[in-house]
This record gives sequence, C-alpha cells and structure tokens, in this order.
Amino acid sequence: MKKYLENQRGGSMLLVIVGMLLASIFISFMFFDFFNVFISKRVSQTSADAAVLAAAKEARLVYEEKYTDAIESELEDLRDLFDDKKEDDGSEEGGEGEETEPPPNPDTIFDGLIDEVNKIYKKATMPPSLKDWLEDPDAEIDPVEALKYFYDDDELSSMACSAVKGDMERIRQAAEDYAKKNGADRNVTVDFKQSEFKIFVESEKDGSFVTVDDELFEGIDADASATIKQPKGIDIECN
Repeated sequence: MKKYLENQRGGSMLLVIVGMLLASIFISFMFFDFFNVFISKRVSQTSADAAVLAAAKEARLVYEEKYTDAIESELEDLRDLFDDKKEDDGSEEGGEGEETEPPPNPDTIFDGLIDEVNKIYKKATMPPSLKDWLEDPDAEIDPVEALKYFYDDDELSSMACSAVKGDMERIRQAAEDYAKKNGADRNVTVDFKQSEFKIFVESEKDGSFVTVDDELFEGIDADASATIKQPKGIDIECN
C-alpha cells in the first residue's frame, strides 16, 4: 500500500509540472500576441501620421496650382488693358507741326496709366509688385498681393475649397503611398474636413495572432488629422 501511494504522489507531481509547462507556453503566446498588437498599433499610427501629412501637403499643392492658373489669367488681362491704355495715351500726343507742351515726367505718365487701369479693373489700390511688373515684365510678383488685388476673400476661399474637393483622388493616392511606405496595409478613410480646412486619415494594419484565428479580428487602425497650410495673409474658409 505504501509503495502504491508513493507512486500516486509521483504521478500527480508530473501532471502538475506538465500543466505548469503548458500554462507557461500559453501565457508566452499571449504576451507575444499583446506585444504584436502593440507594435502593429505603433506602425498603424506612424503610417496615419505620415499619410495625413502627405495628403495635407498634396491638398496645398492642388489649391496653389489653382491660384497660379487664376493669377496668370488675370495678369494677361491686366497687361492687355495696360498696353491698350498706353497706346491710347500715345495717340493723343500732338501731331507733326503742332505746338506741343514739354513732355511730362515719365513717372507722371505711368502713375496716370495705373490710375486709369485701377478705375476700370478693380477700383482698388494696385500693390507695388504689380506696378513694378507692368513697368518691367521681368519683375517678380508677390502672389499673395496679386491674389488679394484680383479676388476678394470669399472668391479665394471658394477657389481653394472647390480645388481640394475636386481633386480628392490625387490627395487619397498621396496618403495611400505614404501609409504603405510606413507599414500600413491600407487607408480606411481619407476625408476633407471642409469646416476646419483639414485632412483626416485612418490607416489600418492587419494583425497576426498565435492564440486566436486572425480572421476573428479586424485590422488594427489609427487615425490622424492635419490642417492644410494656408498662404500668409489669406484666410480660407469653406462652407
């Protein structure tokens, strides 16, 4: 009987050891899964941050291209108007043989032409860089000065907002490229938050688990938002 009881105690101890070993292995796998989730979350967040910055930068390029096209069109009209006024002013000079007054100061002529153009074009004070450009086509133009001369705040806001809304596919592609470069598997969402003039991105990375089936869980996601940078001196507000 004594030998039988001793054998039973030895078997129980073996079962306990085996059980503890299996439990340790399972706990190790659990820690591995928790660690994997943590790493995947970090990767997803980094991807979302990179994606939203890329998307916001692309959105700025989109509306700046729209502004550039608008300025070039307005400058062409302004140049034509100025040249027409300049020709009209020259044709009014006295003909040959007629008594004429001494020629006026060139600066006075130029200022007079600018005043005439302003009355017809915008009835506003022309910024210095545009005056310099009319006098010398090679002069550099301040784009913000030009935009504020040609358009009012509502027109500038409408132009920028419609440009961003109309080219979201290009912005989404920029976000997708940077999300994947930084480890995400996909972007779930890329939205233009018009009221805040922001881009919102949600990126997702597929999880990989040991203790459970991967298909039981959705991807591990993270989101980020970034304000689209605006030109200094222009406040863009989307309705």
